[in-house]
Amino acid sequence: MNDLADILRRNFITPIVIAILSLAVILLILGDPQDAWFISVVIIFNTLIAVVQEIRAQRALKKLELLSAPKARRQKADGTFEEVMYDQLIVGDVISLQTGDDIPADAIILTSRGIEVDESILTGESAAVEKAKKDTVLAGTAITAGSGTAKVTAIGADTKAGTMTAQLKKYKPELTPLQRNINLAITILTYGALGLAVLIGVVYSAMGEDLLRTFKVITAGATTVIPEGLLLASSLLLAFGSLKLAAAKVLPQKLSAIEAMALINVLCVDKTGTLTSPEVTYERFVSFGKHDPKLLEAVGAVAAETSSGNATGDAIIDALPAPSEYRVIDILAFSSSRKMSGVRMTIGRSKRTVIMGAPEFVDAIAPMRVPQKQQVQDLAKSGSRVLLVAEFEDQTTDLKSIKGGKPVGLIVLSNSLREGVVETVEYLQNQGVSIRVISGDNPETVRYVAQRAGITDAEKVITGAELSEVPSHEWDITVRNTTIFARVLPEQKERLIATFKRQRKFTGMVGDGVNDALALKKADLGVAMHAGASASRRVADIVLLDNSFTSLPLGMKLGNRIMQAIEVIAVLFFHKIIYGVVLLVGTLALGITYPFEPRHITFMNIFLVTMPTIMWTLFPPSPTHRINPRRFWKDTLLAVLPIAMLSGVVVLAAYALLRAMHPDNLSGVATTTVIIATFFGIYLVFLASKMLNVVYDRTAKLARVLYILAALFVASISFGFGFTRDFFDFTGPTWQNSWPILLLMVNVALLQWWIAGKAAKRLR
Repeated sequence: MNDLADILRRNFITPIVIAILSLAVILLILGDPQDAWFISVVIIFNTLIAVVQEIRAQRALKKLELLSAPKARRQKADGTFEEVMYDQLIVGDVISLQTGDDIPADAIILTSRGIEVDESILTGESAAVEKAKKDTVLAGTAITAGSGTAKVTAIGADTKAGTMTAQLKKYKPELTPLQRNINLAITILTYGALGLAVLIGVVYSAMGEDLLRTFKVITAGATTVIPEGLLLASSLLLAFGSLKLAAAKVLPQKLSAIEAMALINVLCVDKTGTLTSPEVTYERFVSFGKHDPKLLEAVGAVAAETSSGNATGDAIIDALPAPSEYRVIDILAFSSSRKMSGVRMTIGRSKRTVIMGAPEFVDAIAPMRVPQKQQVQDLAKSGSRVLLVAEFEDQTTDLKSIKGGKPVGLIVLSNSLREGVVETVEYLQNQGVSIRVISGDNPETVRYVAQRAGITDAEKVITGAELSEVPSHEWDITVRNTTIFARVLPEQKERLIATFKRQRKFTGMVGDGVNDALALKKADLGVAMHAGASASRRVADIVLLDNSFTSLPLGMKLGNRIMQAIEVIAVLFFHKIIYGVVLLVGTLALGITYPFEPRHITFMNIFLVTMPTIMWTLFPPSPTHRINPRRFWKDTLLAVLPIAMLSGVVVLAAYALLRAMHPDNLSGVATTTVIIATFFGIYLVFLASKMLNVVYDRTAKLARVLYILAALFVASISFGFGFTRDFFDFTGPTWQNSWPILLLMVNVALLQWWIAGKAAKRLR
């Protein structure tokens, strides 16, 4: 009920609604109940549409959020685990914790395989904290390494954080940047309408018009000048676009993501799971010495104890099973900063300490010989993923501090390119998007994959270690001129994103791991995989429900169509406003009464904005270029300004001539002027498509045919029956001796067509 009250208050308690209803009350007091009730019903009806759409959007988006909402793994009575929503947990439940998880409740650790927790959301301390058995973990923090189980001690508002940070977001409609611009325009025009109201009052008082006529003109002017439906139209289109994107397996978690997709010019992607398939294949083990089956069993044990269910660990476990019996003494869980993992264990009567990970990092504690390093490079250059395995005789030093190991072999893994990734990269680069790869893998492996994917300038590579040595005064130019960033740390990813943004690049980031969360949050558009870590989904703007980078172009195309539809509808609104102001100011300057009644404005709006909005919502246009929301005012308001000015001048001239020719039939003159103004409004529906370079495909043809049929139907009903003519205050039009007006209309229409063509060439 509170949500409904908020929606009603937000839509009804607005300056526009209050102003229109106040004018209706004044008209009612002055003795014009017809117009008073008419404009009241129209504004209330429009507002109710907004309320209904917001309620529908609220329900639809909440359902969609369930698709990407993180879930807890709760232990059942038989010892297996089931996925449940966070709010289904109760105190005493046992939950499973894995790397990348958000912790759903306060809990006590029961078992720990090297669990490390990022508690920065509560403490502000960025360093991960190691957790052992009986330690407390808190809701809202995230597992950065290791795995284990924990017993829930507090949930919801009873947790230290106060609320579950990963719970479904409460629906709160937020204006996108484009909508904020539209809202600003509405605010300015509302104040402009107040100024016009004062001007009308002064001029009409001087002309000797009564209060009723004065307020009818003020009401008609206000409904012409204030684009109250433009924000509603943009909201409808963005909500419609969100549902269409979700159907295409692209879930926008913010409406602003649709705009952001249209603005991206730098897209940073990970290699594994983005360019390559998430499935990892174990190829072979390359031994640096004699074949040792017991070593391979130990490697299997390391994978089993530290993988946390990731694809790399699973591939190793399948190929190298752990021994049937072994006892873990100490664990070094894998983390994105260490890039290695290890286990100290006893197998039978022997004690072994084995660490495996990125060769460059393991090499620092177990140095390789030159031929071994060359072997690593040769494998990486062929696109293989390589892990270095080292064994240590030291059986007492903590695994985080151990050194002096001996390299014993290489685990060779492979990832194939994702299906469709080459076409995806080609599409993005053709759209002017610069793709940068930010990966934790070996630079040669990443270069090989990037070249196969078709990424431009894939030979421009730098490693995280080299980045850390770049002087601050050379940092920006180094980042600008580099395509592949390999072996980077999570904090370096975040700094790279911040650099691109500082260089005025609208930056997107695609990631799936907990190590990507900082970069996803920093990016202008964060794109997470649905199967990725919940911490990454929580901060992302878009979630790819099918876990495929290749679905992003489809989302961009749909988003581009939605943005194009908003531009087309904005052009129609701006045309109506500009020519309405020209006509109003012109009549004031000439000292003649405004031709339109409030009901006339409503009639014209049906053709000029209502039906086109429905048309472009149901049949979003297909643009020939990438829409840039930052050029919104230039591509809409400034482009349509000369066309709208011409429309206003023609309608004003026609009205003045008709008044001179038919001074005794001002009702007929007003009806004829309505028809002329409506003609130019309908004509602009077709001009706007030309002006904005909309593709004239089968969908566009169908939309135009349906619009014409609907326009003919409404016009026939409006003029074909006596009660509808009375309803809209129409009489018989005055077409006698009007050939000069028709000639002027034809010539101006041709000129407007030429102007629209010039605008289209500028966009091309």
